[in-house]
Amino acid sequence: MPIHRILTRNIFTMIIMIAALPSYAFDILSMDQVRSLFSGNTVEGDYMEGRSHSVMNFYKEPFINYFADDGNVYSVQGETRKSGSWRVTGEGELCINWGDKKKCAPVYREGDHYKQYMKNNKGKIKWTNTYTTFTTGDTKSLQGR
Repeated sequence: MPIHRILTRNIFTMIIMIAALPSYAFDILSMDQVRSLFSGNTVEGDYMEGRSHSVMNFYKEPFINYFADDGNVYSVQGETRKSGSWRVTGEGELCINWGDKKKCAPVYREGDHYKQYMKNNKGKIKWTNTYTTFTTGDTKSLQGR
């Protein structure tokens, strides 16, 4: 069989295999999707430190955030409680300003979860926010604390 037919068949087979894969691909959310997902909702998830997430250089800590419709955000993470502000850019990046720290990053859908990969100035992942549960309203009364 000529080489071009073998290559054509192999390429066609690879395309079919990729198309048949489960949809675990990273889907970046639009501005409207991010606003709809976070605005007025209590969001639970975890924060993972470390760019490689290996056993030696990361820790994982759960958090609960309430993203108020007025642009304020309230958080509890362990014993730490804080408040700040949030917004969504035209490119769909979720920006949170805790006063001492302001970071923006796109939100990705990965299966049943949503993630933000926070990078340093060199483009290396510094930490990851994984959002797992979204509930309408301030269900943990974070706004009043």
